Amino acid sequence: MENQEKLKLAWEKIKSAASVLVVGHVSPDPDALASIGAMLELLKNLQIPSLGYADNKLAEIYSYIPNEDLITTEKPRRLADFSVILILDCGAISRTSLEPELRAILAARSSDSEANQTRATPYIIEFDHHEVLESFADLELRIPSKASTTEIIYDFFEANQLEMNKAIADCILIGLMADTGNFLHANSSFEVMAASSDMLLRGASLNKISERVRGAGTLAALKVWGRALEKIKFNQETGLVCSALTSQDFSELLKPEEKNSVAEVYGDIASFMSYLSGAKLALFLREENGRVKGSFRTNSDEIDVAKLAQKFGGGGHKRAAGFIQDGHLEETENGWKVVK
Repeated sequence: MENQEKLKLAWEKIKSAASVLVVGHVSPDPDALASIGAMLELLKNLQIPSLGYADNKLAEIYSYIPNEDLITTEKPRRLADFSVILILDCGAISRTSLEPELRAILAARSSDSEANQTRATPYIIEFDHHEVLESFADLELRIPSKASTTEIIYDFFEANQLEMNKAIADCILIGLMADTGNFLHANSSFEVMAASSDMLLRGASLNKISERVRGAGTLAALKVWGRALEKIKFNQETGLVCSALTSQDFSELLKPEEKNSVAEVYGDIASFMSYLSGAKLALFLREENGRVKGSFRTNSDEIDVAKLAQKFGGGGHKRAAGFIQDGHLEETENGWKVVK
């Protein structure tokens, strides 16, 4: 089935749903939250009962995203209560924080099929721009060539000639700007710029979004940038540039209430390192609540950082990916290692 047909089928399923659960990935970024926000706005306009869910959503820093306040971090009790489940920007079923519940639905459906029964189970639709790891949805709209999941949602609205109000326009533009680094990354295609222009014509607030999508202008963020640049290590033989911030670094640099406000600069730091002369691969590590989070970036066509991140239980795109490992950082002569 072609993508246009899939986009239209998705609309048929959504508009006829009795209720919809909209899910983003764990520790959601602006693209995930904006994707959820856009679909919640559509469902609200259709007067279809809905629930937005994203595990481990940071408090307060994403309040500029429309409908962010409607996205709960409390796990839904019964997925079977929803007739449609929309999974947005998750990359893999494990990133939903609902893997056991979703696999139970798939297992029940398989059992029903074998018994030739017709028990109703939620129809699962996936919108995503990550490379495929596992196909599990009833309808999969996974397009890795897209810059963001909100770009796919833009195509969904366009294919079905649906009205996009200011809230939806803001959401789509937020995802596009966040996942293209404010249109500085190589994925800033003609289609991205055309969609962004369309969103501006529909009332999206460019200045407001530009200020909020990237928090690099705050004093707290500048402190993080300074320490990260100070600790850069470069392996000229491999082309690997890396830096790391430990819990001690954060304690010295930031007040407790400032930590969440700089969450969006980590990807920017990794991207900046990837553009340094001679760099083939950049890795930025930081400690957070007993875990180590890593951000990979590359500008080389010969390196797929999504595959690298998968080796550490993460994932992402060919040029940008990440992972999370339990443990803490220890500095070595050549760099850092994660100690569990």
